[in-house]
Amino acid sequence: MLALIQKHIDLIDEILQTNRTATDLARACKLGQNSKGSYTLDNGLLKYQRRLVVPESVRTDLITASYCSLATAYPSKSKTKELVKTRYY
Repeated sequence: MLALIQKHIDLIDEILQTNRTATDLARACKLGQNSKGSYTLDNGLLKYQRRLVVPESVRTDLITASYCSLATAYPSKSKTKELVKTRYY
């Protein structure tokens, strides 16, 4: 159980790190710095409409973790999408 929790913590850490450093988010970061559109920077994290922007490199891991979470018990495709969509962009 602790190993599973650690795995989720590591994933969250990776998402936060890549949000700050991913080159594919550079253009959106510039918009966030100027508060243009719906992008903002909040403590160095890029957000879109108050949701954390997830770089492409970790999206699959996030979706997999959301689907396989003990709390969600393997939801359907649409339910997984809704779970992720409420917090992440």
